[in-house]
Amino acid sequence: MNIIQQLEREQMDAILAKRNVPEFGPGDTVKVMVMVVEANEKADPKDKKAKGRVAAAVRFQAYEGVCIARSGAGLNENFTVRKISYGEGVERVFPVYSPYISEIEVVRRGKVRRAKLYYLRGRRGKAARIFERTDARARRLNAAWKGFKKPKGEPEDLTQIKGINADLQGRLKQLNCYRIEQIATFSDDDMANVDEVLNLNGAIEKQDWIGQAQRLQAELTAGEVPAEDAAPAA
Repeated sequence: MNIIQQLEREQMDAILAKRNVPEFGPGDTVKVMVMVVEANEKADPKDKKAKGRVAAAVRFQAYEGVCIARSGAGLNENFTVRKISYGEGVERVFPVYSPYISEIEVVRRGKVRRAKLYYLRGRRGKAARIFERTDARARRLNAAWKGFKKPKGEPEDLTQIKGINADLQGRLKQLNCYRIEQIATFSDDDMANVDEVLNLNGAIEKQDWIGQAQRLQAELTAGEVPAEDAAPAA
């Protein structure tokens, strides 16, 4: 591996540490959550230091359509998504490892026999329909574990558990795991799923995340119990 490949691998690992890249290809309907940076020019005119500076607001926008092509390799790999917007065909090319993509979700898997679906550009309505894949591999991919059900309440500081740093806490939140109570009640299947998705190599069991979370939960519960009134003096 030369120096260029090594640098590319490091950049890919940095992106994969924040989000997962699902298995998808041409014919699949995907939803891409794209980061949009909007400039906010509203500033206090009396603030001379802020003059000329523009505050930016960040939001995420969903772009859903059919993947018609996927090309390139490594850090330069990209895919093209086509959708119909107000009767007009719109296409966008996304780098697979772009830092401006927060999530890629496969909505539907299509059954096609080509690697490039450019013929869809000349079709409309039923002629552009792609049949859904129902084979065993498609069922296995659709049944892949995607995360927990979003819990109620505010996120908690998971870095209180030894072995969870700020980066890993962000990856856990992508799986809707952001409360100590959730980790304290991990089942064997939950441990296996989280370990596989985040490539933890058994860290949950080795570092005893569940035991640590249960102790933290007990301390939190004990702190919420009001102190009993002192007994009257005899």
